[in-house]
Amino acid sequence: MNICLIYPLMSEKRSRIDENKQYWPPLGLAYIAAVLEEHNHKVKIIDRDLSLKENRLDFEKTDRDTLDLINSFNPEIVGFTVTTPNVSDANYVSTLIKKEIPKITTIIGGPHCIGEPILTLQKCPSIDILVRGEGENTMLEIANGCNLTDITGIVYRNKENIVSNPDRPVIQNLDSLPLPARHLLRMDLYLRPSRFTSRNLSLRTTHIFTARGCPYRCHYCAGPISFGGKVRYHSPERVVSEIDYLISEYSIEALYFAEDMFLANKKRARKMLSLFIEKGINKKIKWMAQLSTNIVDKEYLELMKDAGCVHVEYGFESGSQRILDLMNKKATVKKNLMAVNLTKEVGLRFQGNIITGYPGETEEDFHKTLDFLRKTKPHNIGFNLFMPLPGSFIYNKLKAEGKHLPDWDSIGDPEMSQIIYADMSKPRFEELYLKARFKIILPINLYYFIKDNIKNPLRMIYIGLTQFKGVVVKTIRAMMRLRKLKNTA
Repeated sequence: MNICLIYPLMSEKRSRIDENKQYWPPLGLAYIAAVLEEHNHKVKIIDRDLSLKENRLDFEKTDRDTLDLINSFNPEIVGFTVTTPNVSDANYVSTLIKKEIPKITTIIGGPHCIGEPILTLQKCPSIDILVRGEGENTMLEIANGCNLTDITGIVYRNKENIVSNPDRPVIQNLDSLPLPARHLLRMDLYLRPSRFTSRNLSLRTTHIFTARGCPYRCHYCAGPISFGGKVRYHSPERVVSEIDYLISEYSIEALYFAEDMFLANKKRARKMLSLFIEKGINKKIKWMAQLSTNIVDKEYLELMKDAGCVHVEYGFESGSQRILDLMNKKATVKKNLMAVNLTKEVGLRFQGNIITGYPGETEEDFHKTLDFLRKTKPHNIGFNLFMPLPGSFIYNKLKAEGKHLPDWDSIGDPEMSQIIYADMSKPRFEELYLKARFKIILPINLYYFIKDNIKNPLRMIYIGLTQFKGVVVKTIRAMMRLRKLKNTA
């Protein structure tokens, strides 16, 4: 059977200024494709973000190219992977496809779908089947023609009704999965040096998943319902094998470990890091990983550095202990500060991720976060507005309380949120947020970008010319908004 898998666009407004997505290959689709190919199905992957970039933001041409590729491939199934902001495009494209191929089966899956499965099918009339959770085995059963009533982990249409089948157990042995089908992706384009995947180091970088799941239950995160309560791992040997493949096949310079927490199992991590050193991976590439401050110690940070790590990423989220407790972070400001000091002592770069505007956040909490950033001085700061993700604890809480929830297209929008959940007036929060971006976030991020890339001026100029449009546009818009706020105060 011919199966086409599609990564959709975000809203047109965001697609015009968000340059990030075109550097992250859709590995979720590549995992599904690999399983399907293993069972003799033919697969094509279409990344509409990449196509839009190649078409110089010509949305009509991107739509035509998408339809032309589908028609030439003649699939019986078209599947989409979605996060909340690109659900609309999946429905839009499936509508276009259905007009040309009415009998085609359209399927939607991805992180968004497990949080609001019924509502998603109600909002997407052109989608036939929704996959909850991991999609590899579910898609294989659909492609093999199994009766929908017997397939766990799906929601589907039965005439006028929407039927929800029982959950599917997670895949226990991740090593049973083949390597992602990167041969179906335009890896030459994803591997262009970028400031995104390599966290400002501007290297030929790609990402990898060596585990699924997270042991924590942060209230703002929808991850726990996607992967269950336990963390599952690829074996250290399998990880090394995939890295060797990426080095030999794609000449990568750096690698980003995209799982939620790299050191979730310290015994496994020690074995894996020892293999990095034994196999010489630490001399071939640089790598970055996400860590929890709860489990960081000097011994492991030193071992990570010896094994080739140059950068770690912490989800600090707030400098206020009260907000960390509201988020159910199971972390303390004191532990976060200790992790920063250890990271600096070992000599690793680090990124600090912040969520601001969380329900209940006061002006005092906000200033504590800024004080924390001034004190810690991360090499890069992710300064994110709170967005209630479908399926998360806080989303369900706000929904149960009858609070207004944002349109799905605007979830994660880099522009100012239209709904302020913090315990402040909207104008005051916007003023604080915008001033923080101008006075702290932007200067720190630009300073370290220049410092980290000054020894490679040609690459720095290339990155500056091709990957800062979004920063410039958002800065100008923020300046205009701040001026307006001052004039109306």
